[in-house]
Amino acid sequence: MTTSVVAQYEPDTVFTPGWNLGINTGYYKASSNHAGYYDGRPQNENNINYVLSNPYWHQDIKEELMDEISRDSFWLEEYPAQMKYNAAMMFGFVARYNYSADFSLNFQFNFAKLHLNDFFNLEVWPAIPGNVQSFVSCPIIGVESRSNIDFSMMFSFASEKKSPVKPFFEIGVNLNSVNVKTAQIQIFDLTYNIRDVYGGLPYVPNMPLSEYPIKQGGVGYGLYSSVGARYIMSKDFWIELLGMINYSTINLEGYKGFGLHWAPVLRLVLSPAMLNAQVY
Repeated sequence: MTTSVVAQYEPDTVFTPGWNLGINTGYYKASSNHAGYYDGRPQNENNINYVLSNPYWHQDIKEELMDEISRDSFWLEEYPAQMKYNAAMMFGFVARYNYSADFSLNFQFNFAKLHLNDFFNLEVWPAIPGNVQSFVSCPIIGVESRSNIDFSMMFSFASEKKSPVKPFFEIGVNLNSVNVKTAQIQIFDLTYNIRDVYGGLPYVPNMPLSEYPIKQGGVGYGLYSSVGARYIMSKDFWIELLGMINYSTINLEGYKGFGLHWAPVLRLVLSPAMLNAQVY
């Protein structure tokens, strides 16, 4: 008996009706269309002026600038030029029902924690000697958790010469949920939350202010598709390598339009032969 994978596991005979279960891992890149939510502009619900307009925080910043660069007169000159999401690791699982060797219904869930980093500029006066204008670049940071649920149809294609590699594509719909975790600015050693955690009350030092939990984000929707190839390792186990795309809305206030999100994904899948095996 040959040990050749090609001889034993011809794809069109392995894929019998039944359930698959598997795990996903990938590298998720979110569309920059929604990243402006975190750039601190005045029209955003989380904005830099929330901090700078508070007289107590403003005084703290003046003292910090004096300690660091010997200047205490400043104003906000420039917002981040192009806020964008950093690519992030994505993890999840998949459940699939095979109706035939060529057609399946697919359900998958994926989760990623997304980070954004950029800078805004404060202009200080008087200018540092030798400069016409002097600026202090200050980090602005966002963190968001994002979950994607995809419902899709999978179409597989027979391979020639009994190859263990079988191409496929998926098409379906996407539901997603986002939750804003962090929106902060840093000015030298000072860190400020630009989310209004005090329920509309101004910050006053030494006052018993309560911080309220804030839920920012929500549910979005769109389309899902992928294209990839499956490699049969055995009759009970295979690997899928694919590129997936979501064209979907993201429910962030003021930035709810569609965007293109993508990820290369590796799936490890158990076949129906293992999941449906009978024990005697």
